[in-house]
Amino acid sequence: MREILELDNQVLPYAWGSRTRIAELLGQPSPAAEPQAELWMGAHPKAPSRVRLGGEEKPLDRLIAENPAAILGEKQLASGGPRLPFLLKVLAADRALSIQAHPDRAQAAAGFEREERLGVPLEAEERNYRDRCHKPEVLYAVEPFSVMRGFRNQQEILELAAPLDLEKLLPALGALRSGEEGLERFFTSTLALEGEGRLRSLNRKVVARIQDRGLAGHPVYSWVLRLADQFPDDRGVIAPLFLHVLRLEPGQAIFTGPGILHAYLEGFGVELMANSDNVLRGGLTTKHVDVGELKKILRFAPQPPEILGPTPGPDGEKCFAAPVKDFALTLVPLEAGRPRLRKVVGVEILLVIEGEGQIEHHDACLSFRRGSSFLVPAAAGQYTLSGEAKVFRAESA
Repeated sequence: MREILELDNQVLPYAWGSRTRIAELLGQPSPAAEPQAELWMGAHPKAPSRVRLGGEEKPLDRLIAENPAAILGEKQLASGGPRLPFLLKVLAADRALSIQAHPDRAQAAAGFEREERLGVPLEAEERNYRDRCHKPEVLYAVEPFSVMRGFRNQQEILELAAPLDLEKLLPALGALRSGEEGLERFFTSTLALEGEGRLRSLNRKVVARIQDRGLAGHPVYSWVLRLADQFPDDRGVIAPLFLHVLRLEPGQAIFTGPGILHAYLEGFGVELMANSDNVLRGGLTTKHVDVGELKKILRFAPQPPEILGPTPGPDGEKCFAAPVKDFALTLVPLEAGRPRLRKVVGVEILLVIEGEGQIEHHDACLSFRRGSSFLVPAAAGQYTLSGEAKVFRAESA
């Protein structure tokens, strides 16, 4: 099996999604009838892409199971088994996603096996580990994308809390003066706050102090106000005070590894990650929050945010190589009259984010437009891209 196949992908309608961005990307009526949050391209069993082959439509995970060596390549098959190692997504966030972190490989495997032994159904709301895999990820901003990522240092948290007299409302802030172990004590105490009445009261007081003291225009406090409007009873409203807030401009990317607390706030981008759906949440959500389990996987140390710079490639390609072997994301700019020959070394997924053109592969010519995506099996050999477009290429590192 060496054909390049167009993908039919599933859209996940989470409440924080946009009604316009994914619909417009796919050339569908906009605004959509319901929020469209994520477009998944891959073989995760929760929402596998589908392909048409020989008159039959198949989910991609099934196709890979039937043709593992041809699709994945012998090297990937030997190192990772008969599964696609990465998952490509389009994210369209009009509201904040949950504050969350992801386990490393060992934590994911142990957690999955433990919940299997306990008989927790795979789709149960209280399930923490839905597979055995880690979930490092790269987010590329197609449009401006605001994110929270990584703990601030203790002094910075105290400085942001001081104008609000927050220590009177959260005595645990004092723990931050006792070194890095104080960060864990403060965070645990904040997450342990329970009860809609108590949380709403705390958030209302914080909001009132921001407004009364003329701080609403500050980039950090303004996000506290926005989160309080979206999640008035949530423990995560004050998260901008202890997590870095940054705005990715179009063309910028960020990498998030295991144990790093983060939340995507607003924007439109492309995300590439290991093929996993393991998420442990800590706030800004109506979904299951397990404070004890989240604590086990978090890295309680200040983590300054770092923009992931591209590595220049041939003909203007930009590769955003994360420090993992599961995946690499490359942006391929196409210009009219300048076709690109690509020699295939492993399985790829292509996503057209702008423009139109063609893929020539042996005797086949596949047309594409904005929103098209394709599976390129390892056995494809080579192909040529042409047209005026911007194409993302997801592949193993």
